[in-house]
Amino acid sequence: MRRTSIRGGILFSSVECVKSARDLVKLYLHESNRVYRDKMVEEKDFVLFDKIQTEVVKKIFDDMEETVEQTGSLNMYCHFANGVGEPKYMPVQSWELLTQTLAEALENHNEVNAVMDLVLFEDAMRHVCRINRILESPRGNALLVGVGGSGKQSLTRLAAFISSMDVFQITLRKGYQILDFKMDLAVLCLKAGVKNLKTVFLMTDAQVADEKFLVLINDLLASGEVPDLYSDDEVESIISNVRNEVKSQGLVDNRENCWKFFIDRVRRQLKVALCFSPVGNKLRVRSRKFPAIVNCTAIDWFHEWPQQALESVSLRFLQNTESIEPTVKQSISKFMAFVHTSVNQMSQSYLSNEQRYNYTTPKSFLEFIRLYQSLLRRNGKELKSKTERLENGLLKLHSTSAQVDDLKAKLATQEVELKQKNEDADKLIQEVGVETDKVSREKAMADEEERKVALIMLEVQQKQKDCEEDLAKAEPALTAAQAALNTLNKTNLTELKSFGSPPPAVSNVSAAVMVLMAPGGKVPRDRSWKAAKVAMARVDGFLDSLVHFDKENIPENCLRAIRPYLQDPEFNPEFVATKSYAAAGLCSWVINIVKFYEVFCDVEPKRQALGRATSDLTTAQEKLAAIKAKIAHLDENLAKLTAKFERATADKLKCQQEAEATAGTISLANRLVGGLASENVRWAEAVQNFKQQESTLCGDILLITAFISYLGFFTKKYRQSLMDGTWRPYLSQLQVPIPVTPGLDPLRMLTDDADVAAWQNQGLPADRMSVENATILVTCERWPLLVDPQLQGIKWVKNKYGEDLRITQIGRKGYLQTIEQALEAGDVVLIENLEESIDPVLGPLLGREVIKKGRFIKIGDKECEYNPKFRLILHTKLANPHYQPELQAQATLINFTVTRDGLEDQLLAAVVSMERPDLEQLKSDLTKQQNGFKITLKTLEDSLLSRLSSASGNFLGDTALVENLEVTKQTAAEVEEKVQEAKVTEVKINEAREHYRPVAARASLLYFIMNDLSRIHPMYQFSLKAFSSFFQRAVEKAAPHESLAQRVASLMDSITFSVFQYTTRGLFECDKLTYLAQLTFQILLLNQAVGAAELDFLLRSPVQAGVTSPVEFLSHQAWGGIKALSAMEEFCNLDRDIEGSAKSWKKFVESECPEKEKFPQEWKSKTALQRLCMMRAMRPDRMTYAMR
Repeated sequence: MRRTSIRGGILFSSVECVKSARDLVKLYLHESNRVYRDKMVEEKDFVLFDKIQTEVVKKIFDDMEETVEQTGSLNMYCHFANGVGEPKYMPVQSWELLTQTLAEALENHNEVNAVMDLVLFEDAMRHVCRINRILESPRGNALLVGVGGSGKQSLTRLAAFISSMDVFQITLRKGYQILDFKMDLAVLCLKAGVKNLKTVFLMTDAQVADEKFLVLINDLLASGEVPDLYSDDEVESIISNVRNEVKSQGLVDNRENCWKFFIDRVRRQLKVALCFSPVGNKLRVRSRKFPAIVNCTAIDWFHEWPQQALESVSLRFLQNTESIEPTVKQSISKFMAFVHTSVNQMSQSYLSNEQRYNYTTPKSFLEFIRLYQSLLRRNGKELKSKTERLENGLLKLHSTSAQVDDLKAKLATQEVELKQKNEDADKLIQEVGVETDKVSREKAMADEEERKVALIMLEVQQKQKDCEEDLAKAEPALTAAQAALNTLNKTNLTELKSFGSPPPAVSNVSAAVMVLMAPGGKVPRDRSWKAAKVAMARVDGFLDSLVHFDKENIPENCLRAIRPYLQDPEFNPEFVATKSYAAAGLCSWVINIVKFYEVFCDVEPKRQALGRATSDLTTAQEKLAAIKAKIAHLDENLAKLTAKFERATADKLKCQQEAEATAGTISLANRLVGGLASENVRWAEAVQNFKQQESTLCGDILLITAFISYLGFFTKKYRQSLMDGTWRPYLSQLQVPIPVTPGLDPLRMLTDDADVAAWQNQGLPADRMSVENATILVTCERWPLLVDPQLQGIKWVKNKYGEDLRITQIGRKGYLQTIEQALEAGDVVLIENLEESIDPVLGPLLGREVIKKGRFIKIGDKECEYNPKFRLILHTKLANPHYQPELQAQATLINFTVTRDGLEDQLLAAVVSMERPDLEQLKSDLTKQQNGFKITLKTLEDSLLSRLSSASGNFLGDTALVENLEVTKQTAAEVEEKVQEAKVTEVKINEAREHYRPVAARASLLYFIMNDLSRIHPMYQFSLKAFSSFFQRAVEKAAPHESLAQRVASLMDSITFSVFQYTTRGLFECDKLTYLAQLTFQILLLNQAVGAAELDFLLRSPVQAGVTSPVEFLSHQAWGGIKALSAMEEFCNLDRDIEGSAKSWKKFVESECPEKEKFPQEWKSKTALQRLCMMRAMRPDRMTYAMR
């Protein structure tokens, strides 16, 4: 069958591929390698196969030696050598071209499928070619064997993508059983046999939820047909669907031919790829139970990457890392490969000595490289940020010191300027004073004049009032005269003039009118009616002269002449009206005009006085106006001087403020420099330290990354062995050394005192192992998996994350919904109490299989959005779980098993809290206080640096900043003082607590002896919680003593006896002596009452090889033990004494119960342990009795 496979591979080729005999030989060598060599496991088999193959070729083919040598470096054929999409079986021309082709295919794959971050190194590309060759073969099925994380699935997907095949994997979910598996297989077979679609059925170990699945797989591989996969109706449907195609092939379309056509197509189009792990005997058992898994598949064995491959892969990653010097990249790649292989070797030792399974896979190595790049980038950025912050702070301090002298010179100049401005202001204020006096005097004069003007104005106003009152009295007369005139008109005057001989009263009226209107005041002598008619000849003119009569200037003689008329009783308008209406009007006018004039004459002196007063008022007002004009001028000058003075004063104030500000700035600068003088030195040292760290960063991070990636599952002894005994020495042996900080402590790089203090406040045990574990947990990028049988790690995790932590268990109702919600929200999820097998539904989440489109992770049938902030923490309380390599490649295992030192500290706290509760409470409070101080100091320093660094511009003038810095510094000083006080108090407390240390050490020893009993029988399981409970009871039952030393001894006896009683109750009788012996020896060893070498001999019984016994009563084996014992000082000359006193020793050795006999001579005085050592060498068959 294997020869057929070789011929089938050769028949893939075409004329283009095989052009000569050499080409055919190269193709034959390639195909024989694929058929035979790929399934080999051990290196010796490879060597033997290569030797046989070379000999056969040289024997059969002439002149092919050079061809065979050429195939050693590159002899690979594949269907995509000329590019994807051109399926011709051709030789690969170069690794570079193959890398380019596969990289393009991988990029195209990632665009439409879940992203695969593959490293296409030489070995990976070989596997892609091999898998693709299998898939392209007729009825080609693959069995890919390798530990989890080797890339079996990813490389299969890429090979299938190149051949345009769909990949199908079952999706396990809760309750997925054989019926579900059958349904999936039925759909697959329909897809291949009816729809004629090429499909790869990919199945892994984790997906074999039931071994019955492999029964169906075995049938599918062997015959292409799974019995009872389809119902009768479904079979009829299949036959109906393929009937036309059967006809087109020229076959009879009967039921048998149609079904055979369907099965043949399934075998041709459906490729099965099984990805199994070689760990354990599961693959061996399955191969025997299901032979088609091996017989009907082509096997491709994924071996551990050789050292060269590891170096090549790491170097390829490092080429793109800019922060590493090119000269050390080669050395770093060598160290990475060495770390991986050394951990492999240590894991074997770990398994043989501790029975703990720790695996490293290629995926672990890739994660190691990625974590190194991530930490290097992150720490480089943090280191740069810290350096810049400190340098900025130092720069501010240095610039402050440099600016003080400049500020002092500036202040001196400002003080001179201020003095000059003060003098100028003083001069101006004097001038302003003089001008103000002038203005004041002038204003006084103006006020006096204004008072006078006011008096004159009052006088004028009074006189004016009197005149107006008198004139008001004449107004009625004038009004009456006017009214009388209004009664006259041309008609009635003409009528009056027509009188021939008027009555005397009328003629008297006309005569009186002529007297008043006498021109120039000459009273006419002719006042007859005739003369009157002449005066009234022109009526209009006469009437007009009456209207415009000068009533205010009537001559005196006219007044004397008219008085007789007025005294006439008939000279009355009313009387006259009876004679003539017009004459009555004239009569009224005369009377009233005379009355008016008489009043007017009385008012005239007053009017003259008013005129004089008005004149005086005008003069006074003019004088006042002149004075006011002068005052205005003086005010204007004064205002100018005042403005000038105000400007000078403002300038002086401004200058004074600037001087005060400069003085204040100098004061602030001195305060700042003085207050931070100590920080100046410390920060400068820190900057130098950071720069030194920067020079060794690539090496430091390398060592730290190895610590995080590989040491989490190891115990303290193995961690130290790898870190100090293996890795550090190798670094110093490299040809191009990697710069590393001497004596580097990973914890100092990854954490600080504040972090550790916060963790301990959250319940983390204070021992170094626990701190290392916590550091790994918060730093690793793979999901952490806590191996935590005593539940101390999970307690800390719950306290650390508090209410933000979502807690669930696999199988709990709704646990998948909890994970899905947290995945989208970016929360932290704790899955506790894991068993050794994990729900396969979580596979994509554990492997971070993120789909590129939209960043989703598939959980079961559901695609959930992946938030990069999401974090998953896994936890198991199994004491010694065996997790498969697949899971260990996806998670960072962290061994949180309690350490002897850690438990001792906890038990010390417990016993002191019972014996001296006051002391333990004080210790607890002090520890929390000190942890708080560390956190506070770190916060204060960060705050101080942040404030100083963020200050911009002229920060020396920022009083608030300097005051805040001073407060911060003062607080830090106070806290530091309290820290020192707390340290003194802690020393006193620890001294008091240390008296009880032997009790805690004994109890811790007893627990670990009890815990190790599980190595004898897995049933012997004891919890720390139960141990703590009876430990407490033992302390309470211990006999009291006044002496502290006696009390401590009593406590140890009580605890030892209680533990012994509790433990032996659960042991088989045959194991009790073993336990008692171990208990006794370990207590003696702890008390340094026995020698370690003697105890080691008793337990291991080493034998000196190649010796012959000189006495017949001792076998060669026994004599070898005697010789080994004699090499110890306490047993010096034992071998000679036995030879010299053979008789007595023979009696002792051959006695029926030698353990009851006394040893010969001085050997009987040896200690009990030393006597047991001799018994172990001479009569090992009596050791049980001797021990009793």
